[in-house]
Amino acid sequence: MIRKLILAVVVAVIVTLVCILLGAILTALSVQVAVTIGHFLEDFSSVLGILAGLWYFFAGPFGRPVL
Repeated sequence: MIRKLILAVVVAVIVTLVCILLGAILTALSVQVAVTIGHFLEDFSSVLGILAGLWYFFAGPFGRPVL
C-alpha cells in the first residue's frame, strides 16, 4: 500500500513537470494553436499531475491493478 502511494506521488510529480516543460516549449512557438495548448498545460499542470497520480494509485500502471 505504501509502495503504491509512493509510486503514485512520483508519477504525479513527473506528469506535472512534463506538462510544465511541454507547455513552455509550446508557448515559445509562434503558432496560435500551440500557444493556446501550451498555456493550458502550464495552467492545469498540477491538476493533470494529481489526476495521473490518482489514476496510477487506483488503477495501477497501464490500467492493471497493482497487487
